[in-house]
Amino acid sequence: MQFTRNQLMIIGGVILTIALFVGIFIFLIPSLQQGSSNEPTSKIALTVWGVEDSSNFSQLATQYTAAHPNVALRYTQIPEDRYERTILNAFATGQAPDILMIHRSWVQRYSDKIMAADYPQIQPSEVRSLFPDVVYRDFVYLDYVFALPLYIDTPALIYNKELFNKKGVAVAPATWADIKTLIPYFTEFTAGKQLKKSAIAIGGTQKSIPNAPDIMSLLMFQFGSSNLETTGQRTSFDEHAQKAIDFYAQFATPNNPNYTWSDSFANADNAFGSEDVAMTITYSREIPALVQKNPYLSFDIFPMPQQSVSNPTNYADYWGLAVSAKSPNLQWAWKAVIDMTTDSTLASTYLQSSNNPPALRSLINESLRDPRLGVFARQSLTARAPFQYEVEGYRTALSRAVESILTGQFDTQDALQRASVEINNLF
Repeated sequence: MQFTRNQLMIIGGVILTIALFVGIFIFLIPSLQQGSSNEPTSKIALTVWGVEDSSNFSQLATQYTAAHPNVALRYTQIPEDRYERTILNAFATGQAPDILMIHRSWVQRYSDKIMAADYPQIQPSEVRSLFPDVVYRDFVYLDYVFALPLYIDTPALIYNKELFNKKGVAVAPATWADIKTLIPYFTEFTAGKQLKKSAIAIGGTQKSIPNAPDIMSLLMFQFGSSNLETTGQRTSFDEHAQKAIDFYAQFATPNNPNYTWSDSFANADNAFGSEDVAMTITYSREIPALVQKNPYLSFDIFPMPQQSVSNPTNYADYWGLAVSAKSPNLQWAWKAVIDMTTDSTLASTYLQSSNNPPALRSLINESLRDPRLGVFARQSLTARAPFQYEVEGYRTALSRAVESILTGQFDTQDALQRASVEINNLF
């Protein structure tokens, strides 16, 4: 049977159309689906570096891989005292991990080493709704999200219940005015006028109080200093900051009626463990070490003292997860960070392993009545923190400032002026 020219053209057109549709269904549609998939098509391993114990991440990594079979998380713990040096060396040699823990203060300084999330993955407005406000201020830079936290820690007041009972103090102090009233109850001196017992570990330098600079920064916020949080802004200490430091230093000034501490007296943690100090200020993460010093110590956790209980202000110190700009798996690394920090089930797995206070607002709400974490969870909602281009340098400068005040070397204004110069030279 012979076909006419027109019939051959019609048949050819039909065959071409069928082939086109077959090609679309066999090749193009699967290709599009693959491109929009939320999972990698082949197995990948994401390296994660951090300062936390490996046990905090092992169950989280297992659970993540169970939900995402093609993604393995391989966590490596690096001691905090050499963590940053190790990270910088890894970036310099092209061996940086896919995901790394960064301190809340590192975003601007590391902005050329870590990659912000794409807007389709997570936007700044979502960070505001998912986490307390301090996270937005710390981890959103140039209107992009550079990191996300698994937890938020805040300092709280830890007090010796037995000592309080013996002195007839039934209620823990809520304000700094309350703290002052308790100084005579717990402060004792030797016959030579040396400190024998202390009411609270406050007023000293980092030599005796490791968290001294954080307590000073918190007091600056509570006293109304308002220019410390702007990212990239050079540090200056206003009159409110000066009043805060004067308030702080009084507790370690021998001729002051509120004198109750000295760098030569003891280390704050050791003194609390030996029941030589009735109160100390510490983070949630540091409580296990206190317990280890004295397993029989009867203590309780109370919110950080405030200038005004109706307008609470607290302090945040924490680490977050960021993605290396050199990662060959940027999309999947950011997906893992977002999943681990914003999925309440995965975040809960981490919290159960680490016993850290939550960062997600939904988990904060669930933790408010927790006897161990409730205080820290609630405080994160009102937490603030200063911009610190280089956090250790910032802390050292504040510690030196208060030391120079206590020794009479400089007055408060001059000491803080010198501290601001020292801090700004770190940029």
